[in-house]
Amino acid sequence: MKEKEMNGFLDRGTVFKGDLVFEDLLRIDGKFEGTIHSDSTLIIGESAEVKGEIVVDSVTVNGRVDGKITAKSRIEINSHAKLSGELHTPILSVQDGAVFDGVIQMAAAAPKEKKVKNSGGDKAK
Repeated sequence: MKEKEMNGFLDRGTVFKGDLVFEDLLRIDGKFEGTIHSDSTLIIGESAEVKGEIVVDSVTVNGRVDGKITAKSRIEINSHAKLSGELHTPILSVQDGAVFDGVIQMAAAAPKEKKVKNSGGDKAK
């Protein structure tokens, strides 16, 4: 399996408002307000302040988040994290010391679709 490369980084002192779409891996250590969409991994650093909606494959939270997070694979909330809002994920990991105020909805990951080969023998009569 190929290790994901970081292709985006919002450092401390950075303020970003709007819609953000990324590939591979993104780390936020600054302030962000808006929506984030990706089929990859997001890391929210200890100094980060994020407000809005996040829809990603997986997310690791170390800083502050106020809003809604939907992760297809997993959400990891580390010990310094402070979250307020709504979480949707099949797998949730929370370390001691983390603070969360809101609602959590956990559902099994969507099953992978099976490809069915049609031999042509099922024609309607």
